[in-house]
Amino acid sequence: MTVRSDPPSRIRWSDVSTDADLLAYSRDYAESAVATYDYRLPSLSVVADWAVSGRAKRRAAVVKHPRVPDASVGERLDWDAVRREHGDRLPGSDSRFGSLRECHLVCSRRAADAYDEAEWRRVLRHELVHVEQFARFGATGHGAWFRRRAETVNADRHCPTFHRGRYLIRCRDCGEVVADRCRRCRTTRLAGLSRRKQRERLGPTDCCGAFYELEDTRAEE
Repeated sequence: MTVRSDPPSRIRWSDVSTDADLLAYSRDYAESAVATYDYRLPSLSVVADWAVSGRAKRRAAVVKHPRVPDASVGERLDWDAVRREHGDRLPGSDSRFGSLRECHLVCSRRAADAYDEAEWRRVLRHELVHVEQFARFGATGHGAWFRRRAETVNADRHCPTFHRGRYLIRCRDCGEVVADRCRRCRTTRLAGLSRRKQRERLGPTDCCGAFYELEDTRAEE
C-alpha cells in the first residue's frame, strides 16, 4: 500500500458537531485528497449533492448515482454516446439526478460519531474511489478494480463496522463475528441450524473452516 502524507484540513475534526460541520469538513478534505492521492477526477463537481443521514446503520457513507445502461467497472464509458442514446437524464427513480453524469454522496452521522478522524478520512477516500469509478465507467463496485485502486489511496475495501445488528453470526471455533443482521432472515435461520444441517447447506467459515452459531444480543434483556 502506498503511504502518503495526508493533506491538512482547514476545519478541525474536534469542531465538527452539527451535520453542516460534518459536510463542510468532508467536502474540504475530499477536495484536498483528490489532489494528494491523484484521483482521476477533473474536479469534485461530479458530486452534485452532499448529504447526511441520521438513520444509516449499515454503511458509513454511500455514493448514489444513475444506473447507466450496460455500464461496467473497468470498461471506460463513452458518455457522449450514452447521452445521445438516452438524453441527459434517465427515467424512473434515476430522474432524481439532475444530470446523467452527476452523483450524490451521503454520509452517516452515526458512523462519523463512532469513528476518529483518521477512520473518517479513510471512509471518504473509499467513497472517492467510487466517485472515480462512476466518472470513468458509469458504474461502481467493490471488485478487483476497486481493491487495487483502494490500496493506492490508503483506503479500505470495506469500511469498518460502526453498528452491530441484534443477531450476531459467529464462528463456532474462534467466536469471531462473521456477519450480523438487524432482524430475523434466511441468514439467521441457517446460522441457527445444527452443525449437521449447516454442513449440508453452507460452506465453512474462512477463519477456522468451522461452522456457525447465532447469538441474539437481546436474549438476556
